[in-house]
Amino acid sequence: MTGPLPALPPRLRLIEIVSSAWISAAVSALAELGVADHLDEPRTAADLARLTGAHAEALSRFLHAACSAGVLTALDDGRFALTEVGEVLRGDHPQSMRQMCRLTGMEEFARTWAHAVHTARTGEPAFDAAHGRPVWEYMSDPDHARFSRAFHGAMAESAAGHAVSALYDFPEGAHVVDVGGGRGAMLARLLTEHPHLTGTVLDLPNAVQGADKLLADAGVGARATVVAGSFFEHVPEGGDVYLLSRVIGNWNDEDSVRILRAVRAAMRPEARLVVVGHMPTGEDRTHYVRALDLYMFVLLQARLRTPEQYQELFARSGLELSRAELRPDSESLVEARPV
Repeated sequence: MTGPLPALPPRLRLIEIVSSAWISAAVSALAELGVADHLDEPRTAADLARLTGAHAEALSRFLHAACSAGVLTALDDGRFALTEVGEVLRGDHPQSMRQMCRLTGMEEFARTWAHAVHTARTGEPAFDAAHGRPVWEYMSDPDHARFSRAFHGAMAESAAGHAVSALYDFPEGAHVVDVGGGRGAMLARLLTEHPHLTGTVLDLPNAVQGADKLLADAGVGARATVVAGSFFEHVPEGGDVYLLSRVIGNWNDEDSVRILRAVRAAMRPEARLVVVGHMPTGEDRTHYVRALDLYMFVLLQARLRTPEQYQELFARSGLELSRAELRPDSESLVEARPV
């Protein structure tokens, strides 16, 4: 009978922490190549290189790196197979993370992290220092359409696996306004799961491109409206539930209050605001929430917030916290009502 493995020596543990960025880059590269989509059965590195247009010897190293993280497993006969974790890299998985893994490996993020010390020293976003302008402005430039498509694709992918319905009981016949909802993936899911709902998705013109088609393809186009505009300037009126999913976590306090005030101006007295996103709970089992908080600050000078911190924002915006639903290691929800 064997006991627990001894703890790593401090120096080796630090090496493991620092080199984890290389493993992450390897997984991102495999996502870009679509390797997991070809692993419906175990294959050799040579087979996968042929199917993805990669270099066999080089690809084998990426595959072994992914094995070290438990994404793949190397079989005794030289073939590679997906683990349960690796299955989520497939594009057809219901909780696919392929687009998100592609996004995090893009040059824009590598350059941003190379300027992370700028954020530590100044409190200013590293993305701005690396690229000369804020991320939202950068993505609106047609010259950076590839990055913009990748970003919104990742957001749509994560929305497709996003369990808002498990967190919130939408009133019968409610009209949902998804503020900052991108191409409408979240709204499409909600309207599909709740045939009694109607909805509107609001986002910038470049963000809602393709939203009409996505909603129509989901079979909910007749119950949905797409509005191109800025949530800083105007939010559509007439909603019963206003949804801010993964939005407020992208902004600093002052900009968050601007968004919340615009939503509040559109709300009737009986309407409700639902904010969904990661919130530190003190019971999280992984480092992801703290890593995400750092990521948001480095990228956007934004931050994740606790329900108490949301209440502080609500109090400045004509709203008050009416409910909090916290889930460790996952996304949480707070509800607010007008005051």
